[in-house]
Amino acid sequence: MQELIKNVAKAKSMDFDSLVTCRDGQIETVTMAQKKGVGITALAFGKGEGVGPHAASGDALIYIHHGTATVKIGDNTVEASKGQIVVMPANVPHQVTAKEDMKMLLIVVKEE
Repeated sequence: MQELIKNVAKAKSMDFDSLVTCRDGQIETVTMAQKKGVGITALAFGKGEGVGPHAASGDALIYIHHGTATVKIGDNTVEASKGQIVVMPANVPHQVTAKEDMKMLLIVVKEE
């Protein structure tokens, strides 16, 4: 059978913080799923690091696990902190920048 979710232990609880580590000047990622209709990735950003601007072909949801991020979506800018989510609509340019060391979960959902 094909492995659908990878790079994480199966059938046991895990600490999200063990997946990725914040490092100065770096972004660390662990891809847990990358299929035609969905992508799931854990990311850790050192303070000031970011991705974008870019546009994705699917809706992207980020969940901030630790820290604070500035998220620019089109002409709007929002801040998101620990425990908050932000949805970035498909085909709209966006970028995410860590205001401090930050960890997040990214889920991208696309049409198949």
